[in-house]
Amino acid sequence: MLFGRKKKVDLADLSLEELRFSTEDLFVLLNGFDGCAVVVNPLKLRLDFVEEKKPERGPWRRAVVDRLAPSGWVDEEGNPNPKLERALRALGQMGVGIADSIAPQKRTMGVTLGAEGACGVVPAPGGGWQLRPFPEDRSLWPAKFREIFVPRRYPFSPAERGGHVSFVDGGEEEGIALGRALNQGDEAMLAAIAKRKGVDPEPAIRLSTYMRGGYRGFKAYVDDTTEVEPSYEMGWRWPDGGRGKLRQRKVIAVSEAGALFSDCNAWHEGVSLDLQDPDGEWKRKTAFTSIDFYPSGDLLEALLDIPDYPK
Repeated sequence: MLFGRKKKVDLADLSLEELRFSTEDLFVLLNGFDGCAVVVNPLKLRLDFVEEKKPERGPWRRAVVDRLAPSGWVDEEGNPNPKLERALRALGQMGVGIADSIAPQKRTMGVTLGAEGACGVVPAPGGGWQLRPFPEDRSLWPAKFREIFVPRRYPFSPAERGGHVSFVDGGEEEGIALGRALNQGDEAMLAAIAKRKGVDPEPAIRLSTYMRGGYRGFKAYVDDTTEVEPSYEMGWRWPDGGRGKLRQRKVIAVSEAGALFSDCNAWHEGVSLDLQDPDGEWKRKTAFTSIDFYPSGDLLEALLDIPDYPK
């Protein structure tokens, strides 16, 4: 008798949430990037190989069909059944993506939300990915979001009161000075920076009272492509090659304060709609800093509140 042999699992008996997908599987099923760029991004998939060999039309698609068609999750052409298709449509849409790391190569989970609904993607036990579709009732989305971005790892307390200030970046040197002033509680420096920017110093000074000497928080990345038309020049959806009014937010959460300290980018008048930015011009012309306090304590609401470019 053989011991330790794993029983073969009939995928038809699994729920959608229990199915496991590889990065290549989801590239095929999504026809490109996921909306939060957790699974499919230039640092998780060799796009030069994809462009040259087009494996999504051959071996990768055959692998999806061979594994999922017998159980009815896809048909013989690789088209998903209605339940899987709904989740994929939400995950891959041009909406708002939230990921657990600013660096694409370090992202391990995320959520995409928008007109097509919402869906999360998380690491699967043993490797690969699992989907976490949200309910149709949008009032339940904050609770579902907290099943993925759990409070234990992503704490966020209600702020005593609201507050917002944003200002255009002054370059690397000023950014270093701002960060040092926040961490050291240097109110005079914060007031001086605010005066140069013509903004209220109070939010920054209030934030510094929580940051001095270290603070509990986390980082996240938010990307709003709702008004972006992706490129299909390579045959699959590539948001970074498209055009539109992109908005982004690299977040440092100061959890006890109920605050988000963000390096942001947002399209504004006078900036190209073309998102291909090899020289960094779009990034430079759209960059600004924002400090925001959220009395609701609702992390999803806070992350979705991407500021506009300061006037």
